[in-house]
Amino acid sequence: MNNNYPQYNEGAGSSHTSNSPQRASNFPIFDQSASNSNSNVKGNELHRASDLLMAVSVCTEANFSRIADLADTAMDELIKAALDGDPLWMPQQNEEAESYYTLMDIMKMVEVGEPPSSSLLDFELFNTKSDAESNINNNTNLGFKDNQQQQQQHYLQTEFSRQTEFVKMDPLSIVGFLMDLEQWSLIFSDIVSRAAILQMWSSMGPGGTYDGTLQVMTAEFQLASPLVETRESYFGRFCKQLAPYTWGVVDISLEDLFPYPSIGFCRKPSGCLIQACPDGISKVMWVEHVEVDNRCVQPMFQPYINSGLAFGAKRWVSSLVRYCIWQTTLEAKSTSTINGVSILQAGRLSVLKLAERMTRTFYKVVSGSKENPWMKIPIPGPHDIRVMTQKAKENDPGRPPCTSVIFATSAQVPNNPNEVFQFLRHEKSRNKWDILSFGYVITELACIINGNDSRNRVSIIQVNSSPRKVEVFYLQESYFDATGSYIVYAPVDLFAMSILLRGGNPDNVAILSSGFVVLPDNLKMNGQEIEADGSIVTVALNIVDHSITERIPFDSMVSMHRIMNETVASIKQAFQVQQF
Repeated sequence: MNNNYPQYNEGAGSSHTSNSPQRASNFPIFDQSASNSNSNVKGNELHRASDLLMAVSVCTEANFSRIADLADTAMDELIKAALDGDPLWMPQQNEEAESYYTLMDIMKMVEVGEPPSSSLLDFELFNTKSDAESNINNNTNLGFKDNQQQQQQHYLQTEFSRQTEFVKMDPLSIVGFLMDLEQWSLIFSDIVSRAAILQMWSSMGPGGTYDGTLQVMTAEFQLASPLVETRESYFGRFCKQLAPYTWGVVDISLEDLFPYPSIGFCRKPSGCLIQACPDGISKVMWVEHVEVDNRCVQPMFQPYINSGLAFGAKRWVSSLVRYCIWQTTLEAKSTSTINGVSILQAGRLSVLKLAERMTRTFYKVVSGSKENPWMKIPIPGPHDIRVMTQKAKENDPGRPPCTSVIFATSAQVPNNPNEVFQFLRHEKSRNKWDILSFGYVITELACIINGNDSRNRVSIIQVNSSPRKVEVFYLQESYFDATGSYIVYAPVDLFAMSILLRGGNPDNVAILSSGFVVLPDNLKMNGQEIEADGSIVTVALNIVDHSITERIPFDSMVSMHRIMNETVASIKQAFQVQQF
């Protein structure tokens, strides 16, 4: 990159039965030679010595017994946290009769293995310092903590939230991807930046289910901004069939059992209860209970994180709902049109699969994960702009074969998230904030609606510098929900787009993901709902820079600094003069 604005990304978008954990004496260890992707700890996943040490530690019989006891207790606490204080209502065949079950009734059913029929287990969202916390027993401290750890614990804050949702998926499918590392990381890619299974013990219940499976994991949980550090934890995950048609999956941190360099984040019993409902629907009841040191969180993000929307149950459930909607969109047989010409079904699937990879990659590159080597651009200005480079991997047709540079920042915009999202996603607004589109004609050629909200869509956008000259196509995905929204896009050239629309392999289309994340700011309660008057907008731009070898030239940093400041200023100005 030089001091001039870069051209369209060169090379980008081109084709190229209820069991508690059994003791180790009669508990078969999962076959680590199996080909199942979530059974092995690959060398590239254990890239930090702490992961390797933990993997060795948990393998002993004595430690398994301690983890199993902790997981069993955590499951009991998850059930209490999910159901405590809520009457459970079940309509009988006689419509005039109503039956009420208390928490103790359900606990008794679980203990003796009786089914809770098809009762609907209701609970609602709790914010930080919920009254329900008093009913959750603290885990016994089985490990010694030195003075430094005890001092750090003084700063830990409790976050507790509950959320319920009906999703179009059967319980066994939900349990399956919660216990499968690859699927779990994919479905919750907006939250999980890195994860690995360090050890797994499995009794494999009837029919090859995960009933009784216990695994030890490590994961980083992210918010899509380089300015927010990830939350990292070692934890045990335990799956149990509580009764016919009812499952539980619980996580519990292991910091009390094993030494850990930092205790700034501790995952108390968290997870979900899943109950089958008619017509292939499941009722998912999610609980998030953590202790975290938030002293290093930037003031801009404090209200959002304290609201529980950032890492709470509502966000996890929203991601699950979004995945189910996306699967329905993939399976649909309807087609979109380009100027009245239908897209082949094969082309529709290729476009959707490329959009999925584009968005998943965006989450990964924009987060503050320890895998992302962000550095601050050392130039004074109104925004904290971070930058990092990514080198092309060998034999990876999914990205350009050269070094790319990503630069990003987060800024507050005094307009509500709905307005900001609508402005950034709409093609008519693009030439108001995109430096490379100034003066050009932007047209949405086709779109695939994702769900019932027409704003949630995958679009093919065309940029024309003149009536007969197409500069570039953009593939864009936009999605909006109560916890935040995103607009992700990548340039795609004419040749690659034509291959896609004919049903070509989307894995062979090289793209670089850029985009926006819009989070609610200036939050307030309106009854049971959280509303926002303002927004936090994270901007991340991903471009090819042929001038980069080992270091980023200062001239390139100056250009990136200017581009980012102008982009943020253009967004704010558009709202001030109401140009959208």
